[in-house]
Amino acid sequence: MLQNILFSYLCVHSLLYSELQTILKGTPFSQAIMTLVNDPTTQRSACTALDALLEILHDVIDQYLQLIMERLAGLLDSAPLSVKAVVTGAMGSAAHASKDKFLPYFQPTMGRLQHFLVLTGEGEETELRGITMDAIGTFAEAVGKYIFRPYFPDMMKQAFQGIEMGSARLRECSFLFFGVMAKVFGEEFAPYLPSVVPPLLASFRQAEHGEEEELTRAFILPTA
Repeated sequence: MLQNILFSYLCVHSLLYSELQTILKGTPFSQAIMTLVNDPTTQRSACTALDALLEILHDVIDQYLQLIMERLAGLLDSAPLSVKAVVTGAMGSAAHASKDKFLPYFQPTMGRLQHFLVLTGEGEETELRGITMDAIGTFAEAVGKYIFRPYFPDMMKQAFQGIEMGSARLRECSFLFFGVMAKVFGEEFAPYLPSVVPPLLASFRQAEHGEEEELTRAFILPTA
């Protein structure tokens, strides 16, 4: 009964932060949400709700981070592609919420996610690859450039390959990733500009009104 109530409650987008804090103080919370995550009939919706919840768990994330990451990591091995996409997005939200507390989970999570960046199929594979690129960008912001630096060249390579695949979704994810890398690495990103700017400008010429502004905002380089 508690699981059903919690599941319905988490799916309501108008939750107030004070209400969420009340829920999180209850000891059954972690058991209830993880029961829903583990159930194949509810895990996709539960992970979607968890993803939204993680966005505002900054103050209490450390109480649940280990449990959440362990369960989500397990789903990456066993769940269907559509669920893996939601799980990957939730991991990105966990990194965003936990900041430097995400560091112990960074390398193991990268090891689990990197092979998603070589997916070449359409539909669910494209979606999973794009969400993975987004999540890895969030990881970089969470752990900082010194920790992320060993992954930087290869992740840039994967982003460039995403542009070449002809998918508007992957192209957008690559440009957003470039913007994040420029913010994280600052001047160290400069050597990539000759390779990044031409496809960015080409996309501007093809983009509909409004998308251009989004890409521009994503790629604003930090100023000193």
